[in-house]
Amino acid sequence: MKKFLVILLAIAIALTLSSNVMAADKKVITWKMQASYPLGTTVMMHGVEWKKYIEQMTNGRLKIEILPPGAMCAVGDIVTYLEKGVFDCAVSYGGFYTGLIPETDLEIGLPMGHQTWDEYWDAYWNRGLGEVIREAYAEHNIVQYPAAAGCYYHFNTNFPVTKLSDLKGKKIRALGIYGKYVQALGGSAVVIPGGELYMAMKLGTIDGAIYDGSGLQDVKFHEVVDYYTFPTAAQIALSLLINKKSLDKLPPDLKAIVEIGTRFILEDSGNRYITQTKESMNKSVNMGSFKKTWLLEEEQAKARKLVAPLWDELAAKSPRMKKGIDILKQQMRDVGRPMD
Repeated sequence: MKKFLVILLAIAIALTLSSNVMAADKKVITWKMQASYPLGTTVMMHGVEWKKYIEQMTNGRLKIEILPPGAMCAVGDIVTYLEKGVFDCAVSYGGFYTGLIPETDLEIGLPMGHQTWDEYWDAYWNRGLGEVIREAYAEHNIVQYPAAAGCYYHFNTNFPVTKLSDLKGKKIRALGIYGKYVQALGGSAVVIPGGELYMAMKLGTIDGAIYDGSGLQDVKFHEVVDYYTFPTAAQIALSLLINKKSLDKLPPDLKAIVEIGTRFILEDSGNRYITQTKESMNKSVNMGSFKKTWLLEEEQAKARKLVAPLWDELAAKSPRMKKGIDILKQQMRDVGRPMD
């Protein structure tokens, strides 16, 4: 029903604007999308679904060509190349770009922050967090839209984690603020692209990774990890990023469809993502290929105390970062999990 309503909305917009669209504007336009994760994974489902519905709602006038990771640039360079217009859009994870855009730490979801997608959605669209993040991306000629990622985002390891001391000295793959999260809890953070995680675990290059639960089946991570730690560190978000000049060049009706339709297409694919993450976890457990472990309650309390200074550290980076952290802190007070 939701998809149907989105399609009707887009059609209504297109019909309203169609009288102003010249024949020359009705030519087929092709955008290139750079993927940051392997095609066929749950992460890239966002890109696949977005392509499908954008092409449908524009009646084929806007085509999307999805390029595999590394086709146009390395994952860590996606924002830089997108800003320059080397390609038109991308699906990626903000944790790769925190050095360039500090606000991407707010974008991905902070440790001990949002626990569910409705909390993230509320912060982004209703409380002003999205304005903070989109303003930062706009400085790089990019329009950003959030998309739900893992509802399970914590330690995948070859050793059980029930207390913080279990992490001491362990090499854990973690991106953005989660690298500092690992360090605060006693581990050693390593940055590795998602597509390289399987071999890194198999070869013992790392002892574990903070990674989305969908990867247990997507990239067969259940074959090389033995344990998954609960509860989740946070509900995580990905992003669909669009070059602003590419967007502005579209005929008015197509631009309206992309601007309005994208938000709701991603909400639909995000709910599917969360469902598939839960299915991935349950399937892996039922296969007997790995076990769940729980961080003890008293250890969770210790972790929260260790994480709180990380939030303050982010707030000190700039007035805009402080505004974002203030929004999140107020929200955590409102939902009964204060971080101050």
